[in-house]
Amino acid sequence: MSAGAADKAPCDGQSILSAKMLSIGYRRAQPVVRDICVDFPAALRKAGTGEKGQRDNVFGFVGPNGAGKTTLLKTCLGLLSPLGGELRLLGVDTRKACFAETRKKLAYIPQNRPEGSSGQLRISVREAVSFGRLGKCGLTGRFNRADREAVEAAILYCGLGTLADKAVQDLSGGQFQRVAIARAMAAEPALYLFDEPGSYLDEEGQAAMQNLIRSLAESGIPLIIVSHDRALIALCDTVLLFEKGTARLLDAGAFLSKMAERDI
Repeated sequence: MSAGAADKAPCDGQSILSAKMLSIGYRRAQPVVRDICVDFPAALRKAGTGEKGQRDNVFGFVGPNGAGKTTLLKTCLGLLSPLGGELRLLGVDTRKACFAETRKKLAYIPQNRPEGSSGQLRISVREAVSFGRLGKCGLTGRFNRADREAVEAAILYCGLGTLADKAVQDLSGGQFQRVAIARAMAAEPALYLFDEPGSYLDEEGQAAMQNLIRSLAESGIPLIIVSHDRALIALCDTVLLFEKGTARLLDAGAFLSKMAERDI
């Protein structure tokens, strides 16, 4: 299995994420962000720039804490409903019943860390990664050869081969997050959604996480990344900047240049 999924990026002409006058927030509360208008990617890159035309596939959500980045990510996942307007993911309206099938194609990797072994069922890395494959097994829940191969390939891709039999509760923060990515990869998703990858990691762990996400980005599978990390933002083609109740699109390179002397 490559880093890619069985369901590749959306076909030409179909956006990864599209919003029209979208307002987001929590029910019975004022919107956190109003009137978001986004179409990502807006168009295929045009040939003649030194590379063959290709689709942008990495979209960043940036801005200060509390500005609405994670709120939009949760709305993309269907965990929150739009307070107004329209949101489409992989071409499907998140308010429609058919979005339930689209959700199965999404891989959400939250910011997390090991919580220790106290009071928890101890499972191995291989078992944890296998959980990502359950949606492919049908009603029987039995793994076939393809399922097992997908799990092992994800383990190896994420550099977890020597840790496959180790309990996840005994892992470092960086290793634990790599397990989360491997579990997502085993599902062969059509879209990855990362919420602050690299949080809680030391410098070495952050570097390893950046390299892994860079590899996923280069595979062509779409990624949406919520991040304050300059190295990860540099992987993005476009960013959606959240500030003061609004959100606007910027070229990732232009955003980083603008923020060169400021905290992100």
